Amino acid sequence: MTADTYCQEKGAPPGSSLHYALLFAPADRRAALTALSAWRREVGSIVRECSDAGVAAVKLNWWRKELGRLFDGQPSHPVTQSLAEPVHTRSLPADYFHQVLEGVRMDLEYGSYPGFRELSVYCHSTGCAAAHLAVKIAGYREPETARFGHDLGMGLQLASLLRNVRRDAAAGRVYIPEDELRDAGLDRSALLDHNADPEALRQLLAQQAQRARDFLKQARERLPAADVPAQRTGLILAALQERLLDVMEEDGFPLLERRHHLTPLYKLWIAWRTGLRARRGRI
Repeated sequence: MTADTYCQEKGAPPGSSLHYALLFAPADRRAALTALSAWRREVGSIVRECSDAGVAAVKLNWWRKELGRLFDGQPSHPVTQSLAEPVHTRSLPADYFHQVLEGVRMDLEYGSYPGFRELSVYCHSTGCAAAHLAVKIAGYREPETARFGHDLGMGLQLASLLRNVRRDAAAGRVYIPEDELRDAGLDRSALLDHNADPEALRQLLAQQAQRARDFLKQARERLPAADVPAQRTGLILAALQERLLDVMEEDGFPLLERRHHLTPLYKLWIAWRTGLRARRGRI
């Protein structure tokens, strides 16, 4: 198996949102965006797959060293081997990669966040840093497009955290600010308790969804027209996530009972429509 094939299977498997978004990405950027996604999934799996904190810390430290090897021109892992070329040709900053690893460290050390300010620090590390890398790979001309990357990363990360709220709570990680839980008359146990006030819980989850929507909307508004065609992969991911948020809302946010999905055909249609508009310079 080649490094690029490994990244394809890891980073954009058939049926995933990124798989459909990349169908409409510029051909010369597709492999690099796939490798970046594969790298994120590799480091993100540390939290989900390691129940032993010591083992997780060892793996995280290995990836820190592997980043050093990547930027020294001697990567050893398939995903970093695939990233070697775009790191050089696109001048990808090592700092953004290290910020993502800092987010993994926060996952290993923190199980809750007092307010949105603290949560936003986590989202900046895990979501915004990766989005900035994707924006640089896709290419842009206007400096304002960096703000698009920030807001896109925040919106996508917040939506992903909402979708996985029960899974994360069962693992001891709560990504809803503690002050907002208290304001709703709930605590973190409510995310695992089927006896929690359903309306209070629905309103709380709706609040989190609206925050993600606001960031995604702001991302589109901040993207200069000149860079819309190049950034169509990010715009497709935003459109897919916004539709998924709509599905959650239409169902009443029963996120403690099930995860929501879009069908492959629906994803393809949204990706095609959004990609076509973006290619024409329209959002």
